[in-house]
Amino acid sequence: MILTEGFFDVAKLVEAGCRNAVALMGNAISLGQIERLVWIRSRVRFPRILLFLDRDPAGKTGALQVRERLFHHGFPVTVFDWEQLVSFNGEKPKPIPESIKDPADMSVEQIQTLRRHGIF
Repeated sequence: MILTEGFFDVAKLVEAGCRNAVALMGNAISLGQIERLVWIRSRVRFPRILLFLDRDPAGKTGALQVRERLFHHGFPVTVFDWEQLVSFNGEKPKPIPESIKDPADMSVEQIQTLRRHGIF
């Protein structure tokens, strides 16, 4: 399960073949959203939640807060690391370009590369 901030992020992930993305509609998670995830988890197995929030300070802070709330409900959570080195197009691994501020800024090919590398 991939949680993003907005629906444009989800649309890009779906375009790249990710069918398990959901938008929080912000950088926080409500109790109602957590309850819905608990309900989904009772019916569908997923190994972890990936928080793929925006690269800005609000996204980074929000990801840490959402992670803590989800941990309290027994969810295994990983936060996407915007600083990680990735090899796009067979090039030498390098940081994700600073111009990419959120998942919607990525190309379909970049998202598919992240999937091939097992990042999500």
